Amino acid sequence: MNALLNVINAELFKTLRKRRVFVLAGLFWLVLPIILLIVGAVMRNNLSGTFADNNEAFNLDIQQTIQEIASPFGIARLMLMLPTFMSPTFYIIIIALLAALFMGEERSQNMWKTTLVAQPNRLAVLFGKFIVTFLIFGAILLGAYLSSILFGAIGTLFLQTNFSGDWFGLLRLYLLQWLFSIAGIAFAFLMVWFIRNIALGIVSIFFLPALLEGIYSLYRTAVGFERLTQLNALFQTLRLRNTLEELPRYFFTRNLYSPSRNPVNEIVRSLGGDPNSGDFGEFFNNFLGTFSLAHSGRVMAVYALIFGGLLVWRFLRRDVS
Repeated sequence: MNALLNVINAELFKTLRKRRVFVLAGLFWLVLPIILLIVGAVMRNNLSGTFADNNEAFNLDIQQTIQEIASPFGIARLMLMLPTFMSPTFYIIIIALLAALFMGEERSQNMWKTTLVAQPNRLAVLFGKFIVTFLIFGAILLGAYLSSILFGAIGTLFLQTNFSGDWFGLLRLYLLQWLFSIAGIAFAFLMVWFIRNIALGIVSIFFLPALLEGIYSLYRTAVGFERLTQLNALFQTLRLRNTLEELPRYFFTRNLYSPSRNPVNEIVRSLGGDPNSGDFGEFFNNFLGTFSLAHSGRVMAVYALIFGGLLVWRFLRRDVS
């Protein structure tokens, strides 16, 4: 235990002196909420009181829309959700850069032997680095939650928004996204350690899961699609649709961000849509994945065990230079 605590203290000391961590946090905590406040102000100035406001044909309440976007709760919810719709997502960018810091820089600076001489317990070194990465990612999420409250409070002064919303439920989603990151961190550490090259490791973290999922989807679609005839056309179409709907249920990328994407249906309903119909909400469900949190939790636990087991095995067996 002392060895693990020593590694954690040493890695925290090193991390707090790396500007990249503060740049990432600043981008997340400052830029995004300011943009959301600007969007709310533009909508208020350009749409409030016009023919589009409370028009049944548009099914749009401008003040309600501003509340969903630029209120304290709206900003906190969007700050959790919007980073997952980038490609690669902002969350995996943070994880990849932290993995490069803790697992890649030791190799690029020829420091692994020095590190392992100072602390021969390899498990303590590995888990210490892992825990620090996990804590930093959690601190960035917590900072986003708190900064949304701060900027949202400023927005109430000129946007007529309020603090209403399910704050406890949203905090729960933040905590779940933090826990789900365990699988992402294990995968990132494994890639950087296994490939031995920081640049290639980061590229693999960004694109390898999506590439493998795409290849597997094409394979399953091709294998499951038989020769088309007039008699089986309908059944082939139904089978293809079922394949495309079921495949993402176990994909790493879809389930990793399930807590962050969970509010999609709520936002669709608040703006007058129906998530269960063929509109905007179904698009998100089918193509971006909003699976149940229990299902995604089980899937990510399996991924965390697989990636974590491979990481420990390779870290304990590989010689360092």
